[in-house]
Amino acid sequence: MNKPENPEEFTRAEGLFKRAADAGGRALQTAKGAGENAWRRAAGDPDDPSHRRRVLTMLGIGIVAVIAVMFVLSRLGGDGAVHTPVSTAQAVSVITTAERPFHATISLNGEARPVRDIQVSAPATGVRILQLLVDEGEYVREGQPMARLDTNLAQAQTRAAQASVAEAESTSVRARGEYERAESIRDSGALSTEAIETRRSAAIAADARLAAARAQLQEVNARLGGGYVRAPAAGLVIDRTAEVGRDVAGQILFRIAAGNDLEVAAQVAEGEALALTQGQTATFSLVDGTTVEGRLRRLPASIDSRTRTGEALFQLPRETRVRAGMYLRGEAQLAERSVLAVPQSSILYDNGQAYVFVLDQENNVHRTNIALGARDGDWVEIVSGLELNQRIVGAGAAFLQDGDEVRPLADPTPAATTAPADQSGENNSGELRGREG
Repeated sequence: MNKPENPEEFTRAEGLFKRAADAGGRALQTAKGAGENAWRRAAGDPDDPSHRRRVLTMLGIGIVAVIAVMFVLSRLGGDGAVHTPVSTAQAVSVITTAERPFHATISLNGEARPVRDIQVSAPATGVRILQLLVDEGEYVREGQPMARLDTNLAQAQTRAAQASVAEAESTSVRARGEYERAESIRDSGALSTEAIETRRSAAIAADARLAAARAQLQEVNARLGGGYVRAPAAGLVIDRTAEVGRDVAGQILFRIAAGNDLEVAAQVAEGEALALTQGQTATFSLVDGTTVEGRLRRLPASIDSRTRTGEALFQLPRETRVRAGMYLRGEAQLAERSVLAVPQSSILYDNGQAYVFVLDQENNVHRTNIALGARDGDWVEIVSGLELNQRIVGAGAAFLQDGDEVRPLADPTPAATTAPADQSGENNSGELRGREG
């Protein structure tokens, strides 16, 4: 039962009830004594008609005494009795929004992958692999042979290209000689100017065909690579699909992590993406509990319109136990700043939309949608939707509906004053959670 706000009224009411109880007790004792005396006087011959009348008289006296006692108890106290109305409104804790120092921590989860993932394929088609020279986990130099090819067909292509070059050279020499002879007798009039120009054009065309044949020979030699599949850049071999005796036709044979540089691709919310800074460090944990420190190489270039997240890339140091494909969990500490924040317990969700209940002057609640930012323990940054010094429902918000009347459990206390209890994630209003009177 709720106590009245005035302690003097409560003391007076308590005295009235005590006096009423004493008076009722004395009345009952009197009635009891009268009944016992009447019963002794009435004792006699049970068959005597006067005996039955005396018994009935005794019962009547007892009933009248009980009624009198009840009447006295009902009248004692009079208008001085205290009547405390019982509120049916739901009891809730109330928090007043305020700014607080924020030491936010961003959770970062993602897969380790190469900064430059180089895919190596066979330089020629229609050839088989005769020998594998490197395996996964080995470090290769730029230009190092990785597999030896069966170059019989390729060598035939090389000889054909060389023959084409020789033929083009012969044609070029003949055409160049005819043009030079014609040019030497231009002034004699033996050949017309048109004939001379025709030989000149033929010589130029022969030179062009020779250049094309030489380029084709160069291409064949480059594609063969001396009969080997070579590494286009130095790095760690992280995958090998090449097999001895397998025909290659442009398939990927090896994957190289160029420079053995790895990074973590972590998905972060758009609010957290705005809080990150270039070069910021983050600590990632491996499955065995060991940690490695990464540095933010690239902020999210875009935000997915469906998930509202972006990809942040954290480069890892070399010579660590991290391997490409590992899933790492980590966190990044943001610089301290003053933000508007509320406890996590006051935030509700509906189809992914976060909201809180705001109290008006009549203690009626109104649903208000909010946008969330970074987190610091049990506190969440409010990006939009709330202002300073607004009263919101803390504990007890889960069973409220928009427009409900509530009964605050305590005077609102600004959220910023709860800073000493931040380590435990509690606040002053949280101590009253669960009380209803």
